[in-house]
Amino acid sequence: MAQSDDGIAGGCFLVLVILAVGGFFYFSNFSWSNSLWYAVQYRVGFGDVHTDTKPSDCDFLRAPIGLKGCSYGAKVIVYNADGVQVAGHNAPTYVPNPKPQSVRVFWVKE
Repeated sequence: MAQSDDGIAGGCFLVLVILAVGGFFYFSNFSWSNSLWYAVQYRVGFGDVHTDTKPSDCDFLRAPIGLKGCSYGAKVIVYNADGVQVAGHNAPTYVPNPKPQSVRVFWVKE
């Protein structure tokens, strides 16, 4: 009976770790976490993801402290080796060479 309890506890621990890591990447404002996320998503190298710095004028703790009524959303543009956009924000429907080569992440005030 102890072995099955250990298996359940190990599985629960693994699920909690996955949720914690996923939550960190979802709520993180660090450019390296965005780079890692989009590198995996578009199957490009970590160094091929270029993330603009997220503006901080809507942050809760920025003066004046409190809700500002605004936020920023990430927008992504994916380019192929020829520098043609192949996916992401306002992407064309047909591209001759759709293999992603680089990714640019920028922020738009919502």
